[in-house]
Amino acid sequence: MKDIYELLNDVDLDENEYKEMEVSEWEKAQIKKTVKRSIKKRKAKRWKKNVVTAAIVTGLSVATFGLTFPTHASNVPIIGDIFRFLDNGRTGLYENYKEYSTEMNLSQESNGIKVTINDAVYDGKTVSLTFSLESDRDLGDDPYLEGNLDILETSGGTGMYHISKVGDSQYVGLITGSTFDGEEKDHVKVKWEIDSILLPTDKNIKGTWDFALALDAPAKDTHIIDQSVEQKGVKVSVGKVSVTPMSLTVYYEQMVSEEIKKKWHAVDVDITIKDDLGNDYSGEGNGGSSDSDNYHINWSKTFEKIDPNATKLIITPHVEMYEYTPENFGGAKVTTEETTEVRIPSKYGKGNEEFVLDDIIVQLK
Repeated sequence: MKDIYELLNDVDLDENEYKEMEVSEWEKAQIKKTVKRSIKKRKAKRWKKNVVTAAIVTGLSVATFGLTFPTHASNVPIIGDIFRFLDNGRTGLYENYKEYSTEMNLSQESNGIKVTINDAVYDGKTVSLTFSLESDRDLGDDPYLEGNLDILETSGGTGMYHISKVGDSQYVGLITGSTFDGEEKDHVKVKWEIDSILLPTDKNIKGTWDFALALDAPAKDTHIIDQSVEQKGVKVSVGKVSVTPMSLTVYYEQMVSEEIKKKWHAVDVDITIKDDLGNDYSGEGNGGSSDSDNYHINWSKTFEKIDPNATKLIITPHVEMYEYTPENFGGAKVTTEETTEVRIPSKYGKGNEEFVLDDIIVQLK
């Protein structure tokens, strides 16, 4: 499904026609969380030097400057691999991330709550941080740390956040940030500035937990593909794949005919991957961006580590064309003053249509 910005971009809204709805502060926070993680473009902020906690990571070494190295989150139950613990077999993507991450153990404490970054890894596209949290009070089952990963000097991006309670007022979590930039960077500067923790009980705990990191990507092998397949007015082009020691990222583009645009509200393209040895690979999408409309989109998707004996990858595009309905359309505009219902534009395509395009073969060796 498209994110909330993609769903709202082409909506023609009459601001004089709206329906007010009562929503709680927690519900507003959840909408805000979704929107913030879905912004397509934003201005890159300047790198500030007065950040409280900072580290520079080069390969698998860590150096600090002007700081006392923070203490470990010693009271949190020991979980050797937070990546795998939180994934819990859901995708398999994080099976090897711990091996190639750098142990950080950087902590900040504010208002009785200590947040610790445990591990950090950057694969050239996505920054992934595991963290732990200790509190002097119970925060419920699903506290949300208000503050996205800001990958500096990029055009914006998306991310994922997950947290799990592991003890009395003790939590571990994973937060990621993926850039929309088509070109991979070998080195990135990242800020994670948390100014509040949102609770399902409608409470908002204010504080200051600020971190700054500089991360290097591991050595990677990039394969330029430039292969396309087309069917039923939808064209998919795979531009390149990037292989790292712990993952593989595929960059692909979708283009849609004018006839399809007139018929369907939205078109999404996902991809699956297998190799010539019979292995199927799990992955997670990094989102997509578009400079023209919501049909011509540049996507990327990251998959788990590739079998070193594989010589070919088989990439299969899966297309879904669908109608907006109240069930799949995020039709709400929230401001501090009001909540406005968003009208769904009229199209003649009904329900949805799915089909699979021909395979694209990538030679690895």
